[in-house]
Amino acid sequence: MKKWGVMAIMSCALLVAGTFFQSVLSNEALAETKTLKIGLIASVTGPLAPAFLTNLEGAKPTAEFINQRGGITIKGQKYNIEVVAEDDQSTPPGAVTAMNKLMQAGVKFVVPPMFMPCDMAIAPIAEGAKILRMKSYGAGRDELNPDTKFMFYEYTSVYNVHVVHDYMKAKYPKVKKIAVITPDDPGAKTFQDLTKKEIEKQGTEIAFWEAFRPSTEDFYPILTKALEKKPDAIDIIVSIPPWSAGIINQSRELGFKGPVFAPCLFGDINVVKSMVQPDYAYDLFHGGPDVQSPAMPQMIKDFRPVVEKFTKTPYDMGHTITMEAVYCLAKAIEKAQSLDPEQVAKTLESMKTVDTVFGPAKMGGMDMFGINHAVLRQIVISRIMKGKVETEFPK
Repeated sequence: MKKWGVMAIMSCALLVAGTFFQSVLSNEALAETKTLKIGLIASVTGPLAPAFLTNLEGAKPTAEFINQRGGITIKGQKYNIEVVAEDDQSTPPGAVTAMNKLMQAGVKFVVPPMFMPCDMAIAPIAEGAKILRMKSYGAGRDELNPDTKFMFYEYTSVYNVHVVHDYMKAKYPKVKKIAVITPDDPGAKTFQDLTKKEIEKQGTEIAFWEAFRPSTEDFYPILTKALEKKPDAIDIIVSIPPWSAGIINQSRELGFKGPVFAPCLFGDINVVKSMVQPDYAYDLFHGGPDVQSPAMPQMIKDFRPVVEKFTKTPYDMGHTITMEAVYCLAKAIEKAQSLDPEQVAKTLESMKTVDTVFGPAKMGGMDMFGINHAVLRQIVISRIMKGKVETEFPK
């Protein structure tokens, strides 16, 4: 009887222990299945859709990339990331509609539209609702200033202007006169103001300046007038591939042989190279990465096969733009150990080191924007020479 009594007690103990461990395992499994939704507002339809297609395509690969690495953990609870995309229809009213949909879905963290007028349209709503936005490749002071308490830049190329002009002076010391041909876009205003100051500071001269309409495809009339001033270089400042390639091809056709550059961006450098006539693919550079380069940080290289799993589109900077912003935002949330946007904002402002896909960065922006909301990471310069893309990391 004693033997059977001991066995009964042991059986009960094992049953209790099994139930306990099953409960623990169930709770862990439950923790792993929790989801943090991060919104993405992009141009799915409308005239801007082709330019921002790869930003949208980066949404699902971004979530998978972060989740493959364990997602994030907040106070012992694991979260997987889900990127919820909404269409701004290439218009400010469409962006407002998209923002409202995300808010109705309970989303508190958003990667805002790349197109500045759309971004500015959602700002009052997002600020009022305390929605934290993390934008990659921010455009300037109209978007980010002391009144935008919940707006952050994961990267802003306004800091490129000085670095890229220094690069040009070192590589092309004979450049004395510059023709500036830049889009008439509110997103370019801060860049344009900084460019004027930088050209004067460098001791060079603005030989010609014209802002073209975003719908422009025929640059010959503008370029003809510009080349009459005999510039040594053409500065586009900030652009997208159709404009960049149009200015490069057409200026070369008209006989211009000097450097063409954009301190901020041409757009993805490999897309631009594919659109430029091979004989014209020399002395072209901008302040942006070649994400296909073997010189890229490991995370940029690791992201490529994840993107290629979801899309047949060639891997380009647009895919990484989404990943850069979401990754940085997710890491900031984890650092704050909170899903409260106010707490995350305070944490970001105080972080000495910020984790980005380009490596450790620092928080800054007070000098440029009057608020410490800009992540300052490594500036990358890409240059096309003899039809090939070169990558440099200026100090």
